[in-house]
Amino acid sequence: MFLLPLQLVAVTQDVWFWAPPKPIGDGSDYEAIGFELSRGHGWSTDFSSEAWRNLYHSFDPMGYEQTLDRRSPVVADTNRPPLFPAWISAVYRVIPRGPYSSAAIRLSLAAAIAIGCSIIAAWGWCLASTSTSAWLRRYAFWIAWFAMIVVFTERNLRNYATDFLTEPFALMGFSAFALLIWYAVHQSSIKFAIWSGIAFGLLIHCRSAFVLWIPFLPACIWLSMVKTVAPIRTKWKLILAFSISLLLVVTPWWIRNVMVLGELQPLGTKGPTTLLGGYCDESLNSGGEWQFEPEKRLREEVYGRFDLGSATSQEWIDVEKTIASEASQRVAEWIRLNFVSLPQLVVQRVVTEWNPYKGKSLLFKILALVGVAGLWLHDRRVLLWLTVPLLVNSIVVAGTYSLGGRFLVPTYGCFYLLVSIGFLYIFSEFARVLGARNMRGTTKLDRAASKS
Repeated sequence: MFLLPLQLVAVTQDVWFWAPPKPIGDGSDYEAIGFELSRGHGWSTDFSSEAWRNLYHSFDPMGYEQTLDRRSPVVADTNRPPLFPAWISAVYRVIPRGPYSSAAIRLSLAAAIAIGCSIIAAWGWCLASTSTSAWLRRYAFWIAWFAMIVVFTERNLRNYATDFLTEPFALMGFSAFALLIWYAVHQSSIKFAIWSGIAFGLLIHCRSAFVLWIPFLPACIWLSMVKTVAPIRTKWKLILAFSISLLLVVTPWWIRNVMVLGELQPLGTKGPTTLLGGYCDESLNSGGEWQFEPEKRLREEVYGRFDLGSATSQEWIDVEKTIASEASQRVAEWIRLNFVSLPQLVVQRVVTEWNPYKGKSLLFKILALVGVAGLWLHDRRVLLWLTVPLLVNSIVVAGTYSLGGRFLVPTYGCFYLLVSIGFLYIFSEFARVLGARNMRGTTKLDRAASKS
Protein backbone atom coordinates (compact mmCIF):
# COMPACT_ATOMS: atom_id res chain seq x y z
CA MET A 1 0.00 0.00 0.00
CA PHE A 2 2.91 2.32 0.72
CA LEU A 3 5.33 1.47 -2.10
CA LEU A 4 3.15 0.19 -4.95
CA PRO A 5 1.47 3.53 -5.85
CA LEU A 6 4.85 5.26 -5.76
CA GLN A 7 6.48 2.78 -8.15
CA LEU A 8 3.52 2.62 -10.53
CA VAL A 9 3.04 6.38 -10.76
CA ALA A 10 6.78 6.92 -11.22
CA VAL A 11 7.05 4.55 -14.19
CA THR A 12 3.97 6.01 -15.90
CA GLN A 13 5.65 9.43 -15.85
CA ASP A 14 8.70 8.15 -17.70
CA VAL A 15 9.11 9.08 -21.39
CA TRP A 16 9.77 5.43 -22.29
CA PHE A 17 6.56 4.14 -20.69
CA TRP A 18 4.80 3.27 -23.98
CA ALA A 19 7.95 2.56 -25.98
CA PRO A 20 9.75 -0.67 -26.90
CA PRO A 21 12.94 -1.47 -24.95
CA LYS A 22 15.55 1.29 -24.96
CA PRO A 23 17.98 1.21 -27.91
CA ILE A 24 21.00 0.68 -25.64
CA GLY A 25 21.29 -2.35 -23.39
CA ASP A 26 19.94 -5.89 -23.17
CA GLY A 27 16.24 -5.01 -23.28
CA SER A 28 15.76 -5.66 -27.01
CA ASP A 29 17.34 -9.12 -26.66
CA TYR A 30 14.93 -10.14 -23.90
CA GLU A 31 12.04 -8.69 -25.88
CA ALA A 32 13.06 -10.53 -29.06
CA ILE A 33 13.17 -13.86 -27.21
CA GLY A 34 9.85 -13.17 -25.51
CA PHE A 35 8.25 -12.34 -28.86
CA GLU A 36 9.45 -15.58 -30.50
CA LEU A 37 8.37 -17.55 -27.45
CA SER A 38 4.89 -16.03 -27.69
CA ARG A 39 4.74 -17.23 -31.31
CA GLY A 40 5.62 -20.80 -30.34
CA HIS A 41 9.25 -20.72 -31.51
CA GLY A 42 10.76 -21.39 -28.10
CA TRP A 43 13.55 -19.36 -26.50
CA SER A 44 14.98 -17.99 -29.74
CA THR A 45 15.55 -14.81 -31.70
CA ASP A 46 14.68 -13.83 -35.27
CA PHE A 47 16.13 -10.39 -35.91
CA SER A 48 15.22 -10.55 -39.62
CA SER A 49 11.52 -11.06 -38.90
CA GLU A 50 9.48 -8.12 -40.11
CA ALA A 51 6.85 -8.98 -37.51
CA TRP A 52 9.45 -8.28 -34.81
CA ARG A 53 11.02 -5.26 -36.55
CA ASN A 54 7.73 -3.44 -37.25
CA LEU A 55 7.31 -2.26 -33.65
CA TYR A 56 10.70 -0.55 -33.65
CA HIS A 57 10.14 0.87 -37.15
CA SER A 58 6.80 2.38 -36.14
CA PHE A 59 8.16 3.95 -32.96
CA ASP A 60 11.47 5.53 -34.01
CA PRO A 61 13.46 3.94 -36.87
CA MET A 62 16.34 6.42 -36.43
CA GLY A 63 16.61 5.98 -32.68
CA TYR A 64 16.54 2.19 -33.09
CA GLU A 65 18.94 2.11 -36.04
CA GLN A 66 21.44 -0.12 -34.23
CA THR A 67 18.68 -2.52 -33.17
CA LEU A 68 17.25 -2.69 -36.70
CA ASP A 69 20.67 -3.33 -38.24
CA ARG A 70 20.70 -6.80 -36.69
CA ARG A 71 19.82 -9.76 -38.89
CA SER A 72 19.49 -13.49 -38.27
CA PRO A 73 17.13 -16.41 -38.91
CA VAL A 74 15.31 -18.11 -36.04
CA VAL A 75 18.19 -19.07 -33.70
CA ALA A 76 17.79 -20.89 -30.38
CA ASP A 77 19.20 -18.62 -27.68
CA THR A 78 21.44 -19.75 -24.81
CA ASN A 79 22.76 -16.29 -23.94
CA ARG A 80 19.87 -15.11 -21.79
CA PRO A 81 18.17 -16.75 -18.79
CA PRO A 82 14.62 -17.96 -19.53
CA LEU A 83 12.40 -16.42 -16.86
CA PHE A 84 12.03 -12.80 -18.01
CA PRO A 85 11.43 -13.71 -21.70
CA ALA A 86 8.78 -16.16 -20.47
CA TRP A 87 7.06 -13.31 -18.63
CA ILE A 88 7.22 -11.05 -21.73
CA SER A 89 5.70 -13.89 -23.75
CA ALA A 90 2.90 -14.29 -21.20
CA VAL A 91 2.10 -10.57 -21.42
CA TYR A 92 2.08 -10.69 -25.24
CA ARG A 93 -0.39 -13.58 -25.17
CA VAL A 94 -2.80 -11.45 -23.14
CA ILE A 95 -2.07 -7.98 -24.56
CA PRO A 96 -1.03 -7.88 -28.24
CA ARG A 97 2.52 -6.63 -28.76
CA GLY A 98 2.58 -2.85 -28.96
CA PRO A 99 2.50 0.26 -26.74
CA TYR A 100 -0.03 -1.23 -24.30
CA SER A 101 1.97 -4.42 -23.77
CA SER A 102 5.18 -2.39 -23.33
CA ALA A 103 3.41 -0.31 -20.69
CA ALA A 104 2.09 -3.46 -18.99
CA ILE A 105 5.60 -4.97 -18.80
CA ARG A 106 6.98 -1.79 -17.25
CA LEU A 107 4.12 -1.68 -14.75
CA SER A 108 4.91 -5.28 -13.78
CA LEU A 109 8.56 -4.34 -13.25
CA ALA A 110 7.52 -1.42 -11.04
CA ALA A 111 5.25 -3.73 -9.07
CA ALA A 112 8.12 -6.23 -8.68
CA ILE A 113 10.26 -3.50 -7.10
CA ALA A 114 7.48 -2.60 -4.67
CA ILE A 115 6.80 -6.24 -3.77
CA GLY A 116 10.49 -7.04 -3.36
CA CYS A 117 11.14 -4.09 -1.07
CA SER A 118 8.00 -4.87 0.94
CA ILE A 119 9.16 -8.46 1.44
CA ILE A 120 12.53 -7.14 2.61
CA ALA A 121 10.81 -4.84 5.11
CA ALA A 122 8.83 -7.84 6.38
CA TRP A 123 12.05 -9.86 6.63
CA GLY A 124 13.68 -7.03 8.58
CA TRP A 125 10.78 -7.11 11.02
CA CYS A 126 11.16 -10.92 11.34
CA LEU A 127 14.90 -10.66 11.98
CA ALA A 128 14.51 -7.94 14.58
CA SER A 129 11.39 -9.23 16.36
CA THR A 130 12.96 -12.69 16.91
CA SER A 131 16.38 -11.33 17.85
CA THR A 132 18.12 -12.16 21.12
CA SER A 133 18.69 -8.42 21.52
CA ALA A 134 16.05 -6.50 23.45
CA TRP A 135 17.11 -3.36 21.59
CA LEU A 136 16.39 -4.91 18.17
CA ARG A 137 13.06 -6.33 19.33
CA ARG A 138 12.04 -2.91 20.63
CA TYR A 139 12.77 -1.25 17.27
CA ALA A 140 11.55 -4.06 14.96
CA PHE A 141 8.53 -2.13 13.70
CA TRP A 142 10.55 1.03 13.03
CA ILE A 143 13.34 -0.85 11.27
CA ALA A 144 10.80 -2.10 8.71
CA TRP A 145 9.19 1.31 8.27
CA PHE A 146 12.42 3.25 7.96
CA ALA A 147 13.66 0.75 5.35
CA MET A 148 10.58 1.53 3.25
CA ILE A 149 11.21 5.25 3.66
CA VAL A 150 14.74 4.68 2.33
CA VAL A 151 13.25 2.88 -0.68
CA PHE A 152 10.87 5.81 -1.16
CA THR A 153 13.87 8.13 -1.65
CA GLU A 154 15.71 5.83 -4.09
CA ARG A 155 14.98 7.24 -7.54
CA ASN A 156 17.82 5.19 -9.03
CA LEU A 157 15.98 2.01 -8.05
CA ARG A 158 12.81 3.19 -9.79
CA ASN A 159 14.79 3.74 -13.00
CA TYR A 160 15.19 -0.01 -13.42
CA ALA A 161 11.49 -0.28 -14.19
CA THR A 162 11.84 1.98 -17.25
CA ASP A 163 13.51 -0.66 -19.45
CA PHE A 164 13.12 -4.37 -20.13
CA LEU A 165 15.75 -5.50 -17.63
CA THR A 166 15.84 -8.28 -15.04
CA GLU A 167 16.86 -6.28 -11.97
CA PRO A 168 13.31 -5.69 -10.60
CA PHE A 169 12.38 -9.37 -10.79
CA ALA A 170 15.79 -10.32 -9.36
CA LEU A 171 15.20 -7.94 -6.44
CA MET A 172 11.81 -9.52 -5.79
CA GLY A 173 13.23 -13.04 -6.20
CA PHE A 174 16.14 -12.49 -3.84
CA SER A 175 13.85 -10.91 -1.25
CA ALA A 176 11.57 -13.96 -1.38
CA PHE A 177 14.57 -16.29 -1.17
CA ALA A 178 15.99 -14.43 1.84
CA LEU A 179 12.71 -14.64 3.75
CA LEU A 180 12.19 -18.32 2.86
CA ILE A 181 15.69 -19.48 3.76
CA TRP A 182 15.60 -17.50 7.02
CA TYR A 183 12.31 -19.18 7.93
CA ALA A 184 13.71 -22.60 6.96
CA VAL A 185 16.66 -22.08 9.32
CA HIS A 186 14.65 -20.40 12.07
CA GLN A 187 12.04 -23.18 12.15
CA SER A 188 14.33 -26.04 11.00
CA SER A 189 11.72 -26.59 8.30
CA ILE A 190 12.47 -29.01 5.45
CA LYS A 191 9.42 -27.69 3.60
CA PHE A 192 10.72 -24.12 3.61
CA ALA A 193 14.21 -25.33 2.69
CA ILE A 194 12.65 -26.86 -0.43
CA TRP A 195 10.77 -23.65 -1.21
CA SER A 196 13.93 -21.60 -0.74
CA GLY A 197 15.79 -23.89 -3.17
CA ILE A 198 13.02 -23.40 -5.72
CA ALA A 199 13.19 -19.63 -5.18
CA PHE A 200 16.95 -19.56 -5.73
CA GLY A 201 16.60 -21.71 -8.84
CA LEU A 202 14.11 -19.22 -10.27
CA LEU A 203 16.50 -16.46 -9.29
CA ILE A 204 19.20 -18.09 -11.45
CA HIS A 205 16.67 -18.30 -14.28
CA CYS A 206 16.15 -14.55 -13.82
CA ARG A 207 19.85 -13.52 -13.60
CA SER A 208 22.46 -16.08 -14.58
CA ALA A 209 25.11 -14.41 -12.40
CA PHE A 210 23.52 -16.07 -9.36
CA VAL A 211 25.06 -19.35 -10.58
CA LEU A 212 28.29 -17.98 -9.11
CA TRP A 213 26.65 -17.95 -5.66
CA ILE A 214 26.16 -21.73 -5.62
CA PRO A 215 29.65 -22.59 -4.22
CA PHE A 216 29.02 -20.24 -1.26
CA LEU A 217 25.47 -21.31 -0.38
CA PRO A 218 26.03 -24.55 1.59
CA ALA A 219 28.65 -22.88 3.82
CA CYS A 220 26.40 -19.82 4.30
CA ILE A 221 23.41 -21.96 5.27
CA TRP A 222 25.54 -24.02 7.66
CA LEU A 223 26.99 -20.86 9.22
CA SER A 224 23.48 -19.50 9.79
CA MET A 225 22.60 -22.67 11.73
CA VAL A 226 25.68 -22.86 13.97
CA LYS A 227 23.89 -21.79 17.15
CA THR A 228 20.48 -23.32 16.45
CA VAL A 229 19.20 -26.11 18.69
CA ALA A 230 18.41 -28.44 15.76
CA PRO A 231 20.46 -31.67 15.63
CA ILE A 232 23.26 -31.98 13.07
CA ARG A 233 21.23 -34.50 11.04
CA THR A 234 18.43 -31.95 10.61
CA LYS A 235 20.93 -29.31 9.51
CA TRP A 236 22.29 -31.61 6.83
CA LYS A 237 18.74 -32.44 5.74
CA LEU A 238 18.01 -28.73 5.31
CA ILE A 239 21.09 -28.23 3.13
CA LEU A 240 20.30 -31.38 1.12
CA ALA A 241 16.64 -30.41 0.61
CA PHE A 242 17.69 -26.93 -0.51
CA SER A 243 20.34 -28.28 -2.91
CA ILE A 244 18.13 -30.93 -4.50
CA SER A 245 15.21 -28.55 -5.08
CA LEU A 246 17.61 -25.97 -6.55
CA LEU A 247 19.08 -28.51 -8.97
CA LEU A 248 15.64 -29.77 -9.99
CA VAL A 249 14.72 -26.23 -11.05
CA VAL A 250 17.90 -25.31 -12.95
CA THR A 251 18.92 -28.67 -14.47
CA PRO A 252 16.22 -28.84 -17.21
CA TRP A 253 17.40 -25.50 -18.64
CA TRP A 254 21.03 -26.60 -18.46
CA ILE A 255 20.20 -29.85 -20.29
CA ARG A 256 18.37 -27.83 -22.93
CA ASN A 257 21.46 -25.63 -23.47
CA VAL A 258 23.69 -28.69 -23.84
CA MET A 259 21.30 -30.11 -26.44
CA VAL A 260 21.13 -26.81 -28.37
CA LEU A 261 24.90 -26.28 -28.40
CA GLY A 262 25.83 -29.92 -28.90
CA GLU A 263 28.56 -29.74 -26.27
CA LEU A 264 28.93 -29.50 -22.51
CA GLN A 265 28.09 -25.82 -21.98
CA PRO A 266 25.09 -25.95 -19.60
CA LEU A 267 25.32 -22.24 -18.83
CA GLY A 268 25.34 -21.24 -22.51
CA THR A 269 27.80 -19.07 -24.38
CA LYS A 270 27.10 -15.71 -22.74
CA GLY A 271 29.35 -16.09 -19.70
CA PRO A 272 32.72 -16.57 -21.44
CA THR A 273 31.88 -13.93 -24.04
CA THR A 274 30.84 -11.32 -21.49
CA LEU A 275 33.84 -12.04 -19.26
CA LEU A 276 36.07 -10.66 -22.00
CA GLY A 277 34.79 -7.16 -21.18
CA GLY A 278 35.96 -7.56 -17.57
CA TYR A 279 39.46 -8.87 -18.30
CA CYS A 280 40.89 -6.36 -20.74
CA ASP A 281 42.98 -3.17 -20.80
CA GLU A 282 39.87 -1.04 -21.23
CA SER A 283 38.34 -2.40 -18.04
CA LEU A 284 41.57 -1.92 -16.09
CA ASN A 285 41.76 1.69 -17.28
CA SER A 286 38.10 2.39 -16.41
CA GLY A 287 38.17 1.30 -12.78
CA GLY A 288 37.07 -2.30 -13.37
CA GLU A 289 33.90 -1.33 -15.26
CA TRP A 290 32.78 -3.78 -17.94
CA GLN A 291 33.58 -2.65 -21.50
CA PHE A 292 31.89 -3.71 -24.74
CA GLU A 293 34.70 -2.87 -27.17
CA PRO A 294 36.72 -6.13 -26.75
CA GLU A 295 33.61 -8.22 -27.44
CA LYS A 296 32.68 -5.97 -30.35
CA ARG A 297 36.12 -6.40 -31.92
CA LEU A 298 36.00 -10.16 -31.45
CA ARG A 299 32.53 -10.40 -32.99
CA GLU A 300 33.63 -8.38 -36.01
CA GLU A 301 36.61 -10.70 -36.49
CA VAL A 302 34.54 -13.88 -36.21
CA TYR A 303 31.66 -12.51 -38.32
CA GLY A 304 34.21 -11.81 -41.08
CA ARG A 305 35.01 -15.52 -41.34
CA PHE A 306 31.40 -16.55 -42.02
CA ASP A 307 28.88 -15.76 -44.73
CA LEU A 308 26.21 -14.66 -42.29
CA GLY A 309 23.92 -13.30 -44.99
CA SER A 310 22.86 -16.82 -45.87
CA ALA A 311 23.84 -18.59 -42.65
CA THR A 312 21.53 -21.22 -41.23
CA SER A 313 20.36 -21.36 -37.62
CA GLN A 314 22.99 -23.98 -36.79
CA GLU A 315 25.72 -21.85 -38.36
CA TRP A 316 24.68 -18.93 -36.17
CA ILE A 317 24.92 -21.20 -33.14
CA ASP A 318 28.40 -22.27 -34.30
CA VAL A 319 29.37 -18.60 -34.55
CA GLU A 320 28.34 -18.00 -30.94
CA LYS A 321 30.27 -21.09 -29.83
CA THR A 322 33.36 -19.84 -31.70
CA ILE A 323 33.06 -16.40 -30.11
CA ALA A 324 32.73 -17.93 -26.63
CA SER A 325 35.72 -20.22 -27.19
CA GLU A 326 37.98 -17.45 -28.47
CA ALA A 327 36.81 -15.10 -25.73
CA SER A 328 37.86 -17.68 -23.12
CA GLN A 329 41.29 -17.96 -24.74
CA ARG A 330 41.73 -14.18 -24.78
CA VAL A 331 40.67 -13.87 -21.14
CA ALA A 332 43.20 -16.55 -20.12
CA GLU A 333 45.93 -14.86 -22.17
CA TRP A 334 45.17 -11.42 -20.72
CA ILE A 335 45.26 -12.80 -17.17
CA ARG A 336 48.63 -14.44 -17.89
CA LEU A 337 50.13 -11.22 -19.26
CA ASN A 338 48.59 -8.94 -16.59
CA PHE A 339 48.75 -11.17 -13.54
CA VAL A 340 50.41 -8.49 -11.37
CA SER A 341 47.52 -6.10 -12.14
CA LEU A 342 44.80 -8.48 -10.93
CA PRO A 343 44.79 -7.29 -7.27
CA GLN A 344 44.36 -3.71 -8.47
CA LEU A 345 41.57 -4.76 -10.85
CA VAL A 346 39.76 -6.73 -8.13
CA VAL A 347 39.75 -3.73 -5.78
CA GLN A 348 38.71 -1.34 -8.56
CA ARG A 349 35.70 -3.49 -9.44
CA VAL A 350 34.33 -3.56 -5.92
CA VAL A 351 34.94 0.14 -5.35
CA THR A 352 33.33 1.04 -8.68
CA GLU A 353 30.32 -1.24 -8.14
CA TRP A 354 29.55 0.49 -4.83
CA ASN A 355 29.62 3.96 -6.42
CA PRO A 356 28.79 6.79 -5.80
CA TYR A 357 30.45 8.07 -2.66
CA LYS A 358 28.82 11.48 -2.27
CA GLY A 359 25.59 13.10 -1.17
CA LYS A 360 22.75 10.83 -0.10
CA SER A 361 24.62 7.69 -1.24
CA LEU A 362 27.53 8.50 1.04
CA LEU A 363 25.15 9.20 3.94
CA PHE A 364 23.47 5.81 3.42
CA LYS A 365 26.82 4.04 3.34
CA ILE A 366 27.84 5.71 6.61
CA LEU A 367 24.52 4.73 8.21
CA ALA A 368 24.96 1.15 6.94
CA LEU A 369 28.41 0.99 8.59
CA VAL A 370 26.87 2.28 11.80
CA GLY A 371 24.24 -0.46 11.42
CA VAL A 372 27.02 -3.03 11.10
CA ALA A 373 28.65 -1.71 14.28
CA GLY A 374 25.32 -1.71 16.13
CA LEU A 375 24.56 -5.30 15.11
CA TRP A 376 28.07 -6.37 16.09
CA LEU A 377 27.26 -5.17 19.60
CA HIS A 378 23.66 -6.43 19.77
CA ASP A 379 23.10 -9.47 17.52
CA ARG A 380 25.80 -10.93 15.29
CA ARG A 381 23.49 -13.53 13.76
CA VAL A 382 21.34 -10.77 12.29
CA LEU A 383 24.57 -9.11 11.18
CA LEU A 384 25.49 -12.28 9.26
CA TRP A 385 22.09 -12.49 7.59
CA LEU A 386 22.38 -8.92 6.28
CA THR A 387 26.09 -8.70 5.42
CA VAL A 388 26.85 -12.13 3.92
CA PRO A 389 24.69 -11.52 0.78
CA LEU A 390 26.43 -8.19 0.24
CA LEU A 391 29.81 -9.82 0.80
CA VAL A 392 29.11 -12.70 -1.61
CA ASN A 393 27.87 -10.21 -4.19
CA SER A 394 31.06 -8.19 -3.83
CA ILE A 395 33.16 -11.35 -4.25
CA VAL A 396 31.29 -12.18 -7.46
CA VAL A 397 31.93 -8.65 -8.73
CA ALA A 398 35.61 -8.92 -7.78
CA GLY A 399 35.93 -12.12 -9.81
CA THR A 400 34.02 -10.95 -12.88
CA TYR A 401 33.47 -7.23 -13.53
CA SER A 402 31.63 -4.16 -12.34
CA LEU A 403 28.49 -3.16 -14.22
CA GLY A 404 27.25 0.20 -12.99
CA GLY A 405 25.99 -1.20 -9.70
CA ARG A 406 23.62 -3.67 -11.41
CA PHE A 407 25.06 -6.67 -9.54
CA LEU A 408 24.07 -5.07 -6.23
CA VAL A 409 20.45 -4.29 -7.11
CA PRO A 410 18.98 -7.69 -6.11
CA THR A 411 20.60 -7.40 -2.66
CA TYR A 412 19.71 -3.74 -2.10
CA GLY A 413 17.23 -4.85 0.57
CA CYS A 414 20.03 -6.02 2.88
CA PHE A 415 21.73 -2.67 2.44
CA TYR A 416 18.51 -0.74 3.15
CA LEU A 417 17.95 -2.70 6.36
CA LEU A 418 21.50 -1.90 7.50
CA VAL A 419 20.85 1.78 6.74
CA SER A 420 17.63 1.62 8.75
CA ILE A 421 19.32 -0.09 11.70
CA GLY A 422 22.18 2.43 11.58
CA PHE A 423 19.82 5.38 11.73
CA LEU A 424 17.80 3.90 14.59
CA TYR A 425 20.97 2.98 16.47
CA ILE A 426 22.18 6.59 16.30
CA PHE A 427 18.71 7.79 17.32
CA SER A 428 18.50 5.40 20.27
CA GLU A 429 22.02 6.24 21.46
CA PHE A 430 21.26 9.95 21.24
CA ALA A 431 18.01 9.43 23.16
CA ARG A 432 19.84 7.35 25.78
CA VAL A 433 22.55 9.97 26.31
CA LEU A 434 19.99 12.78 26.41
CA GLY A 435 17.88 10.80 28.88
CA ALA A 436 20.91 10.14 31.09
CA ARG A 437 21.75 13.85 31.16
CA ASN A 438 18.19 14.77 32.01
CA MET A 439 18.22 12.17 34.77
CA ARG A 440 21.44 13.59 36.21
CA GLY A 441 19.98 17.10 36.01
CA THR A 442 16.81 15.99 37.78
CA THR A 443 18.86 14.28 40.49
CA LYS A 444 20.86 17.44 41.10
CA LEU A 445 17.66 19.50 41.38
CA ASP A 446 16.21 16.98 43.84
CA ARG A 447 19.35 17.17 45.98
CA ALA A 448 19.28 20.96 45.96
CA ALA A 449 15.60 20.95 46.89
CA SER A 450 16.19 18.53 49.78
CA LYS A 451 19.02 20.69 51.16
CA SER A 452 16.89 23.81 51.00
